[in-house]
Formats: sequence, structure tokens, C-alpha cells
Amino acid sequence: MNIAEYLANIGEKKYRITQIEKALYKEFVHNFDEITTLPKDLREKLKQEFPFSSLKIKLEKASKNKQTEKVIFETKDDYQVESVLMRHLTGRITLCVSCQVGCPNKCLFCATGKLGLTRDLKTEEIIDQYLYFARKLKKEGKRINNIVFMGMGEPFLNYENVLHAVEILNNPHKIGLGFRHITISTCGIIPGIRKFMAEGIQVNLAISLHAPNDKLRTELMPINKAYPLIELMETLDKYIKKTSRRIFYEYIMLKGKNDSAKEAQELGKLLQGKLAHVNLIPYNPIDTDDPLQQSEEAEIRKFQKVLQKYGVPSTVRASLGDDIDAACGQLIAKK
Repeated sequence: MNIAEYLANIGEKKYRITQIEKALYKEFVHNFDEITTLPKDLREKLKQEFPFSSLKIKLEKASKNKQTEKVIFETKDDYQVESVLMRHLTGRITLCVSCQVGCPNKCLFCATGKLGLTRDLKTEEIIDQYLYFARKLKKEGKRINNIVFMGMGEPFLNYENVLHAVEILNNPHKIGLGFRHITISTCGIIPGIRKFMAEGIQVNLAISLHAPNDKLRTELMPINKAYPLIELMETLDKYIKKTSRRIFYEYIMLKGKNDSAKEAQELGKLLQGKLAHVNLIPYNPIDTDDPLQQSEEAEIRKFQKVLQKYGVPSTVRASLGDDIDAACGQLIAKK
């Protein structure tokens, strides 16, 4: 039973849920006692019936430059998930949230994939990641500008809970974050992409690509066996035709694996003439025994120049939070 159902069962007026949602999503209160628009006896009942958050804090870490903060949350059933807050030099603040405990996709370069999948996160567990950081930033007079579903898990394998979370994030009567400030990243789950394009919403779509051909992509990302590149790109062409939305392609730069001129040319040909933007991401080692290595900066720049020749725009991402195991691919790498 949720709070709205509980209030109806005890005969409370419908406007009480509006008061509660305003306190939670607009005022970012820390507990039920702070919802002073509610009668004291109702606050006491809510405290007895409902935990204020579905998550508790296990560990907080901040990078040396204070640009990145990572929190390990613990669920009611004692599983751990991580979220990362990134403070950009431009002043923007981005929150990277998780949507599953672990991940089933076993990408070679990702620590989370080594865990396997335990379970999906519920909508409230996704939203509570946001609310924790929103409360913290409120004390600084700041707010989260962007949400990216790029933490632990595959969003399109937890489709309903993720989309419900997006609705709450976007709803002007709740959190009120614009769709274009929300990004969902997928490793290429074609049925999920098809459902997503039918939603008719302006949420950004990011594709974890990481290789421009099937052989290499299957080596790095076993999910490519189920959804090979030709089918994925055909689906994305339909997505662009229907939505007219640019797609972001994530490409982790791995020394000697996917960073040569050959791969750059293949990627350029694959994306030439499409509504595409490539994010070139320096690899972040998972542990000291990791056989994968980060590409040299000079090689990344050469790779980028090849993409430019094909008219494919790209950005070399700055690595944030690698000193606290919070960078791309490192979540739950170490205890």
C-alpha cells in the first residue's frame, strides 16, 4: 500500500497527498516532521506506517577536487547501489543514477557487469537517489540540472520502473525537470528502444556502442550477440525518423582494442550523415589486475580527427571521480 492509498483508507482529504508531494519534491524535506502543513497526528501516523526513504546511506566519498561525490546506498533487503553527483566547471550539476542492483550484460570494461544481476530497483528507489542529493544541494542553494541513467544496470531491462521515475522527475507538480535534461543510456536493447520511441517524449537517448563492428563489439559486449549492429542501427534510424532526436553514442577508448585509425574509419562510416554525437570516454581501470588499458590522449585526438573527416561530431569526455571509483564503468568495483 502506498501513501495515497493509505490516506484514502483512513478518510483523509485528497489534498493531503498534494501537500506531501510538494514537501517531498519541491521543498526537499528531510523527514515527515518537517511537513508542517499536515496535522501532527497525521505526521505521527505516517512515521509509524512508512519509512521516509527506501534507501539508507552506507558510504559517502568525495573526489580530491570536490567535483565528484559518490554515495553507496543500501536497500531494505541489504543490497548496495551507487549514485554519482558531478559538478561541472560550467556550473551545471549532473546526477548519475542506478536502476538495477548489478547488471546482467557483462560488458568487459564495466565493473557492475561483473556482479551479474540481483534485482531491478523500484521506482521509489530510483527517485530516492535523486532526493538525497537534492536535499544536500538545497543547503548550498543549488539544484540538480541533469539526470543520466548511466549508473548500475540497464534501464531498458527495468523499463516500467525507469519510465515511471522519468514521469515523476518531469512532472511539473512533482520535481519538474525538463525531459531534455534527462538521458537514458542503453547497451542496445532493441525492444526497449522500440517502446521508448513510441512514448513520444523528448528524453535523450544514449547508446553504449564502444565498437564499430560486430566481431569487436561482441568481444567487448556480449549483448551484441542478441542485438547485432545491423539490427541496432536499423532500429536507431527508425528512432531518428520518428523523433527527429539526435542520438548520443558512448565510446570507451581502449588502448590497442578499439582506438586505431581502422576503427575510427569504421565508426565514421557507420554514423556518417546521421543525427549523431559521439562521446569519446577515456577508460577507467576496474582494478590493478585489469588487462584493459586507457588509450593515450594523442591516440584519442587522432581518432577524433578521423570522425571529423566523416562529419561526425564528437566530444572527449573529462574523467570525473576516478580517484573514488566513481568514474564511468567503475561502480561497485571495490568494497
